[in-house]
Amino acid sequence: MNKILIVTPCVPGGLPTQTSVIAGRLNPAGVRIHLISKARTRVGRLIDVLVRSLWLIPQCRVVLVDVFGEKAFVYESFAILYASLWKRRLVVTLRNGMLPDFINRWPRWTRFVLAKPHTVLAPHAFLQQRLARAAIRIDGVIPNFIDLEKYTYRRRSSLKPRFLYLRGLDPVYNPEMAIRAFALVQRHFSDASLTMVGREGSDSVRIRALVRELGLRNVRFAGLIAKSEIPRLADEHDIHLHTNRFENMPVSIIEMWACGLPIVGTNVGGMPYLVKDGVDAILVPSEDHAAMAEACLKLLVEPILVERLSLSGRRRSEGLTWAHVKPMWERTLFAAPRSSQLRPTMSREGAKRNHQTG
Repeated sequence: MNKILIVTPCVPGGLPTQTSVIAGRLNPAGVRIHLISKARTRVGRLIDVLVRSLWLIPQCRVVLVDVFGEKAFVYESFAILYASLWKRRLVVTLRNGMLPDFINRWPRWTRFVLAKPHTVLAPHAFLQQRLARAAIRIDGVIPNFIDLEKYTYRRRSSLKPRFLYLRGLDPVYNPEMAIRAFALVQRHFSDASLTMVGREGSDSVRIRALVRELGLRNVRFAGLIAKSEIPRLADEHDIHLHTNRFENMPVSIIEMWACGLPIVGTNVGGMPYLVKDGVDAILVPSEDHAAMAEACLKLLVEPILVERLSLSGRRRSEGLTWAHVKPMWERTLFAAPRSSQLRPTMSREGAKRNHQTG
């Protein structure tokens, strides 16, 4: 029975999750994949899990569940408990940088559910270390990856003040910080431009009002775009602003590395576990838009720093591809439960990253 059930949001036309991309890569290897759910709402996903997984789980050898927590944890819990009831091999990947806070709010529920899987994974050592304090077992780390061949690398040295923001207009992404940092930059570079890409959210009206209030020019709201458009946008811009208040292992950072785009991001969650400050990105304190603007101004006048970030970022992206993570996923999905092969290698990598970033 070489079938896998994958539970992850996979809305047609939406941005794909890492696990839905993995599903596409496993298909050519002769593995039959069932995906839940294509529903556009949490209620629809809950109904999908409650109904379809009862029929699909008994047919599958392995069940792989993405855990984002918050309200999605309702249907994620049902998928995990169903798989446990049917005694299927159960693998869970923790995806959300806000999970430590969520687990602290709901400790009994989350510990009960997350004790069921055979294997619990995270994209890097951030959640592995943070959740150990909450008595949540994480067996190994498999990093996120990109299809490197889809991204065109352009080595940067001298930059134009063209800024790209790739998150939605929601408070968790802190778009206000990007706007206020850009306002400070535009005082020095009147031709500076900013493209805000991402889903509309609860901050949409307020952020547009802030742009008008600050009298900013050349700010464009592009809305949600297809994944295939990101390489083109990266080529049209020179600095990526990443202002999240919470973070795990953002694929957008890897994408910008692949394109050679220097990154200025907030030093939150998993970011210091992913990047080395001053080598492959610049990290600034969350909420400190002045520090972000200062870092951007530094990039605009220091070509040696820019070139270092551009080259180092590209090298990092070359190590985060399917070829590198495929053996890890194959061992996890098809080898004996709780494979110890992942743990020592990736733990050393996490320890090294912690040492580098202090």
